[in-house]
Formats: sequence, structure tokens, C-alpha cells
Amino acid sequence: MEALLEGISYTFSEYCLWSDDQRRELIEGVPVAMAPALSLTHQTVSGSIHSQLYTFLSGKPCSVFAAPFDVRLYGGGALR
Repeated sequence: MEALLEGISYTFSEYCLWSDDQRRELIEGVPVAMAPALSLTHQTVSGSIHSQLYTFLSGKPCSVFAAPFDVRLYGGGALR
């Protein structure tokens, strides 16, 4: 992947083309490095919360997913 340029706004389509293994999220067009792998304690707590939410949502019209999972949120701005 080409080096990301500071001050450039990237689109979700461009984000989807990035082929390196660096974990990033795209916030209002700005790539932000994500934290490295999570600790055992974090994974244990996260797994417990996921299990409880999965059970609670069973049979309902929504789902819970474990991370990492790409999610695209729209906040009233124009879609790109």
C-alpha cells in the first residue's frame, strides 16, 4: 500500500483497498491506528459480555458480533 498522506481525506472505498496488515479505523476520512492485540483479561471480559448479549438477542431482529469486524456508521453527513 502507498504511504498514507497527512491532511488527506480518504473514502471508505479507498480504505477497502488497503492491503497491509496494520489495524486502522477511518474516522471522518482520517485513518487512525488502532491499538495492538488485546490482553487476556480484556478478551475474557469481552467474551463474557458477548455471550450475554448473544443470549439476550436470541430470536430478536438484531445480532451481536465479536471484533474485529468492519462497521460503517453514518452520522448525518454525506455518504462517500
